[in-house]
Amino acid sequence: MDLYRTVSARPNTLDGVSAAPPLLADLNDIQREAVLHTEGPVLIVAGAGSGKTRALTHRIAFLIRERGVSPFAILAITFTNKAAREMAERVEALVGPGVSRGMWILTFHAACARILRREHDHLGVPSGFTIYDEADTERLIAGILRDLNLDPKRFPPRALAAAIGKAKDRVLSPAELRELAANLYEETVARVYEVYEVRKHDAGALDFDDLIAETVRLFDRHPEVLAHYQERFRYLLVDEYQDTSRAQYRLVNQLAAGHRNLCVVGDADQGVYSWRGATIQNILDFERDYPEAAVFLMEQNYRSTQRILEVANALIAHNQLRKPKQLWTDAGEGELVVSYRAEDEHDEAFFVANEIERLCEQEGYRYRDVAVFYRTNAQSRVLEDVFMRLGIPYRVFGGVRFYQRKEIKDVLAYLRLLVNPSDVISFRRVVNTPKRGIGDQTVAALEAFARDEGIDVVEACRRVDEIAVLGARAKGAVAGFASILATLQRHLDEGMGPPRLVEMAARESGVPRRARGGAHARGRGQDREPPGVGRRRPGARGP
Repeated sequence: MDLYRTVSARPNTLDGVSAAPPLLADLNDIQREAVLHTEGPVLIVAGAGSGKTRALTHRIAFLIRERGVSPFAILAITFTNKAAREMAERVEALVGPGVSRGMWILTFHAACARILRREHDHLGVPSGFTIYDEADTERLIAGILRDLNLDPKRFPPRALAAAIGKAKDRVLSPAELRELAANLYEETVARVYEVYEVRKHDAGALDFDDLIAETVRLFDRHPEVLAHYQERFRYLLVDEYQDTSRAQYRLVNQLAAGHRNLCVVGDADQGVYSWRGATIQNILDFERDYPEAAVFLMEQNYRSTQRILEVANALIAHNQLRKPKQLWTDAGEGELVVSYRAEDEHDEAFFVANEIERLCEQEGYRYRDVAVFYRTNAQSRVLEDVFMRLGIPYRVFGGVRFYQRKEIKDVLAYLRLLVNPSDVISFRRVVNTPKRGIGDQTVAALEAFARDEGIDVVEACRRVDEIAVLGARAKGAVAGFASILATLQRHLDEGMGPPRLVEMAARESGVPRRARGGAHARGRGQDREPPGVGRRRPGARGP
């Protein structure tokens, strides 16, 4: 049995019509065949630079324009917000904004968050549940370790958070993880996991890993809910399938089980997220899961010259867990690829610097025409040292991600409390930020009062005068904090939009102006991992 479907030379026909639709005109043969095969499972093995996004977007447009499929019946999944925006823009250009607006073109996590907010009653959390990031998770786990008298050096919060995240990638509950525990450490992880889930639920929150795992559990426990989404999303497209985790794999198969119109695009050679729980086995097993699947191999590369592709083909051929393919291009042979084996990191940095100088002095390039990529942030130090010594101007792109900056997280925590006043993690973050004289004992008293009265922590702040153990100074500080939240709540109730509400939260709370300027400068939507801002080093020449 052939691994791949072979496209034979034939006229461009479509169900007996001699001329293909115009939107197929700029596709190559493989892309066109993949677009035309609209029914049943489809696997597109797309090599790097082979135009997979074009094939996906044209497939969506073909379903809508030529097959008459409602945009509401299509779910397209990508891995980053940037990719989702790009795909949505391309689809809009093909079918028009009015047509594409009803589609779900989202990341896995965004799609699941939307589903869970609509079905929140089944989870027992509010529709405005908070989504904890890694730092929030570690902070909550650190508090649990204190309460359980566990040594954080022996059980680091980050390590426990990673172990819990892996369990959720496998959609394992605390009880199921406890059954699998083989030693004291694993039993402790399961114990902390159990307490973590209770406290997170009490705070009306989910973490990032929950978005996938809880959606899978929702569909398992409530077949009628799954049936609703299976019927709505009759056509499912998934990009970068080689980077799906087991939880995402289960989710895709749940949704596709109804109509089996599943199109996945990926390439085992480009699997890079195994450290996040992704497994290339998902794409390797696709034909076993869907034996009737049509498989299309996209090998023509549109980005590189042939010599670059020959090097890439030779290297990747050593990988045994892959479907065989040979990338090629009609862009010409190109220049020879240069390989340099350095003695150490300093030798490597000097080679890079000398090559940059040669390109600029002998071949007429400018410094701004050159980019240096490195694998880890630690490698930049030696490169920067050498560049400064040789007077080579440069900018480093990276640093702290926008949404990980302290000031930005502070502002978001204020807004989280407006939507979810039970969110104790956000409460602890901002109740004394900026400093207003509210210490740990005051916070503990507020949380204890909230538990005893069966109220949220924001309401506890409003009723601070009823807490006898607090002194007048502490009560005054808490009342000031509650006043800030009341002001923000009033503006929210009056319909203030998100941009102005962010500015208001920063101003009313006293968060430094630097955060407000950053929020304004980057007011557009950000990816989960937004790019950093370039910065020039002192003493560097201007490019």
